[in-house]
Amino acid sequence: MIYKKFGRVKNTFAILLVLCFVLSVTASAASAAGNSKNNDGYSDGYKKGYGDGGEQGQIDCNKYGSREALSKIPSPSNDNRWTQNYKDSYNRGYQKGYIDGYNGNRYTCLK
Repeated sequence: MIYKKFGRVKNTFAILLVLCFVLSVTASAASAAGNSKNNDGYSDGYKKGYGDGGEQGQIDCNKYGSREALSKIPSPSNDNRWTQNYKDSYNRGYQKGYIDGYNGNRYTCLK
């Protein structure tokens, strides 16, 4: 009788252990998918910001020469269909890309 009770408890714990494993694998896969979207938002924003910053850097180089001209980074246009995480990562990527593109183009222009 004790062995039957122990066998049921052992089987129940085995089932719960397998269930916990499946849930943890599913949760980690969902988390990885969410993180890749954030990284895509950053990459997309960086590319767009780099292009916009490079164009503005060229204009400022032609207009102002070696004087510092960048006073404000423009806000990127966001789509209302984007998730909040994507918007945030896109905006961070845009700002970083804008500065890199602007400075890179100004540097090559002034060489």
